[in-house]
Amino acid sequence: MINFKIGILGAGHISEKIAETIAKMDDFEVNAIAARDKERADAFAEKFGIGKSYGSYEELLDDPEIELVYIGTINTTHAELAEKCIEAGKPCLVEKPFTCNVKTAEKVITMARQKNLFIGEAMWTKYHPMMYTILDVIQKGLIGDVRYIEAHTGYNLTTRERVMKPELGGGALLDIGIYPIVAAMFFMRGVPLTINSNCVKLETGVDAIGTVLMNFPNGRVAAVHFTSVSDIPNTCVIYGTKGRIEVDNINCPEKANVYDINNKPVAAMQPNERYINGYEYQFMEARNAIITQKPEPKFHSHNDIMSFISLSDMIRVNWGVTLPIEGEPTAEDIRERNERMMALIRKQQEEAKKKAETNQPD
Repeated sequence: MINFKIGILGAGHISEKIAETIAKMDDFEVNAIAARDKERADAFAEKFGIGKSYGSYEELLDDPEIELVYIGTINTTHAELAEKCIEAGKPCLVEKPFTCNVKTAEKVITMARQKNLFIGEAMWTKYHPMMYTILDVIQKGLIGDVRYIEAHTGYNLTTRERVMKPELGGGALLDIGIYPIVAAMFFMRGVPLTINSNCVKLETGVDAIGTVLMNFPNGRVAAVHFTSVSDIPNTCVIYGTKGRIEVDNINCPEKANVYDINNKPVAAMQPNERYINGYEYQFMEARNAIITQKPEPKFHSHNDIMSFISLSDMIRVNWGVTLPIEGEPTAEDIRERNERMMALIRKQQEEAKKKAETNQPD
């Protein structure tokens, strides 16, 4: 089989992880690397055995061999570079967060859909097969009805400028808080009805520690904690009426153990033997979507992307954390969105009620 050719924009830490991963995958290759500094691109290419290196992103986007572009640059450049990919007719996978706010995300997704061009978010957690193995256990009722989820993620990232500085799209929420929040919504199979949250800020104004309490329909709750100033266990515990599931490393599940109501182990799950590191699955899904001419990934749709960004907008407005970039939300924006959402919910409830009344026997 001819290798699927990927171009990488950005020569930073996450791009190195991606290059290492793709080098171990069958039928994939990093065909080109681009950075704004040609010497840095050249060094990256030499380190990972990449045949082509460019000193501008535009040069890579003009390369006819590239079949998928991976955007691994800082958060505040994601929207701009995604737009450049779309304008060049290049499918792209954007490192999380997809963009920093709803307005820019909507613009990018609309542009891609107008061209029927694939675009997705490299939110590796959502593509990981272990997530779906865990979900299958939940849906089969092994732990009963899920009532509560508790998830934690934390790293000491105080030396990482991309997390510390607002002009780089910094803050713990967009960098690591995304993982437990998205996981909680995934296992709860929906978005929260209401949220309560608190944060501790750095002197730069970005959030460093955050706690988010999410209230879901039918009295279900998820509590999420994240920090960019301390290393803490990246765990998730899913509590049901008949037991619980403990997940190690919720960012990229490494194992999960199931216990019954009496604390007795009843099942254990691990990645399959072909597992590399978890990054590989998003590229497999992107290739499948591109080949079948789908505009979005199956396992992490555009609606999924927008669900988190809408939630993060709301949380950041509540915290008073604003980034110096285009499209940042205001309190009025959030109020209007909430009003539209509540109107939609009321409409759906009315339609469901009418349908139920119509189907009632005489």
